[in-house]
Formats: sequence, structure tokens, C-alpha cells
Amino acid sequence: MSSHNQVGTWVRRGSLAAGIAFTATAEYELARRLGAKPPIAVMLPLALDCYVIAALRWFRAFDIFLSLALMCAAQVAAHALEAGVIKVSLDLVTVVSLLVPISLWRTHALARQTPRDATPPATVPPVQLPSTDFPEGSKSPEPVILERTDEQDADGTPELPPGTQQDALPPIGDTPSEPVLITSSDVAARAGVDPSTVRSWVANGRLTVQGKTDRGRNLFDPVELDQLLGVQS
Repeated sequence: MSSHNQVGTWVRRGSLAAGIAFTATAEYELARRLGAKPPIAVMLPLALDCYVIAALRWFRAFDIFLSLALMCAAQVAAHALEAGVIKVSLDLVTVVSLLVPISLWRTHALARQTPRDATPPATVPPVQLPSTDFPEGSKSPEPVILERTDEQDADGTPELPPGTQQDALPPIGDTPSEPVLITSSDVAARAGVDPSTVRSWVANGRLTVQGKTDRGRNLFDPVELDQLLGVQS
């Protein structure tokens, strides 16, 4: 791959050198035929060739077309004068005189448009996260610790106070409110029995499980419990 790139580079350089050497001679003779002194006549091919090199170097399509068009105009005029097809006239002098100013203008315009003069993109400042360091002598916030309750479910896991698991929201409009479900520890407390008795009621079908808590504990309807206790009494 590197050898292929080197070959391409040398081919481009050779083509450019040969083209400039051929066209520069005709451009110099054109300036001499129009009355320019030898040191001044050199400026015509120099200005045109610098413009062509700049257009090819920075590869602007418009400038490539324009630079080659100016070079071709100088070539046609030079060879036409050499062959005696045309003679020196005011129109020819005017056209050739404009070649250098146009080349000068576009060469400097190309140089000012190079990526080296481009403004670098604005960088976004990094986001500063709040510091977790506390001033010397101050205390960090203490974690909130939930107190354990004395009441426990049948499986021995601490339970929250009765009625806090499924507090119902106030009814909206005419929507009937649903009863607040209670846990097995609530059932045992209200019935005055051991939690094992509550499990036996569930196993015998005397008390129906109405739902589950997030931890998987059974929930019961207090209305059904009141009915069960009324039957027992």
C-alpha cells in the first residue's frame, strides 16, 4: 500500500512539473510579444503556475477550473501569435493583462480558506459533580433507621403496625371504597389467638387470603374476619 502511494505521489509531481515547464515557456513568450521586459515577462507564467498549484493543492473545483481556463487562454494566445493567426491588438493586451490580477486574487483567497485558519470547535466544559467531602469538623448525614415493631408475622418476620400496609386512598366521586386488608398478625391480634391458629383457619378454608404484601405475606379482609368471629361467638 505504501509503495502504491509513493508511485501516485511521484506521478502527480511529474505531471505537474512537465505541464508547468511546457506552459511556462509559451506564457513567457506571450508576455515578451506584448512588449514586456525579460524580468517582467517571467511574472506572467509565475503567477499563473502558482495559482494552478494552489488550486490543485487545496483542490477547490471552481479554482481548478478557473486556473486551467486562464492557463489555456494564455496558451492559445501565445501559439496563435507564434503561428501568425492573430496579431497584437488592444483586446489581446487587455485579456493577457487581466490574467495576473485574477491569479493573484484567487491564490490569496485559496490560502485564506485552508483548514489551518479554521476556528477550532468550541469545547464543552466538563460537568462538575457535587463534592461528597464534608467540611472539617462537620458530621455527615446519619442514615435513617426504621424501628422494628414488637408484632411479628407467623413466619417470624417483623411486621409494620396494623393498617399501614394497604392504606386506602379517599374515594373519588361515587366510587365505592374497598376494605383495608390486614395482615395475619393483625388477624391474630383482633381475634386474640395465636398466629398458628390463623394459619389453621387458612388451611381449613375458614379464612380466605385476599392478597399478598410485597414480601409475600398474606392479607385478609377484616369483614370476613368479623363474620368468622361472629360465628365462633
